[in-house]
Amino acid sequence: MKGSNMPTLDQLMSLPGVYGAIEFSCTGELGEMRGELERGFAEVVAQMCAANVAIYRMQATGWAKYTGQQGFLPERGFAFLSLDHVMMGMGGQAILARGKDFDYDQAYTLFNEDT
Repeated sequence: MKGSNMPTLDQLMSLPGVYGAIEFSCTGELGEMRGELERGFAEVVAQMCAANVAIYRMQATGWAKYTGQQGFLPERGFAFLSLDHVMMGMGGQAILARGKDFDYDQAYTLFNEDT
């Protein structure tokens, strides 16, 4: 699930606007979770995170092979946003947050503190 130098879910929960934090495997299995999340929803989020990382990896690998351009891998993370909500993930962890309160830079810094 999470890398050895990744923040704890409790640290991620302390970010402004965050209402849920999960760990997910590369196969989409839900690990630990924190916050205002129902387990069934958290399981779907874990599957979505793993699927999007896999799709990105497939596209980046194909593009690099087809064009010869490099620098797209390894993938670092992702962020999805809607009008009101944000999902950001990195290293087998993801957070869900209210967009109006979320600080992308602070979250990115926390996800990358020990990498």
